[in-house]
Order: sequence, then structure tokens, then C-alpha cells
Amino acid sequence: MDESEYNSQIEKLASLMVNDKLSPDEQDHNKLKKYHDYAKINFKISEEPALQLVYEALLYLKLKTLDSLDPLQEGDRFGAGFS
Repeated sequence: MDESEYNSQIEKLASLMVNDKLSPDEQDHNKLKKYHDYAKINFKISEEPALQLVYEALLYLKLKTLDSLDPLQEGDRFGAGFS
């Protein structure tokens, strides 16, 4: 899978989360299961990559909500490994 397709998948999941008014800080596995299942079914991927997509979508939403964000500097706050 290329990077643009991967980013598109993250944006689709993030959009679903926004529509459901899910907090970017959500950690309840029961609430996140919906998005995990969505990723597995719609993107035809296995457990671990689907889970990674869910957490990256949450990170994406979190980073979008910060004011005057420099993702390369602020990524460390969230454990993101931007280089």
C-alpha cells in the first residue's frame, strides 16, 4: 500500500470518528472496536494493521485540534515518531 492510500484510510476513519463525536483522547476498547472492525472489513486488512490505523486516526484528530501546531516538534508529545 502506498502512503497516499494509507493516509486516505486514516482520514476516512478520522471522519467517522468526528461524525460519531468520538473524543481524540478515547481509550475505551469497546468504543474503538467499531472503527477497528470497520478498518478490517472495508480496507481488507488484518487485526494489527487495523488497530494501528485506529490509533493513527486518533492521533491525527488530536494533532488537528491543536492550535499553531508543528507536527514535527509536537509529535513527541504524543509518542509519534515523525522524522
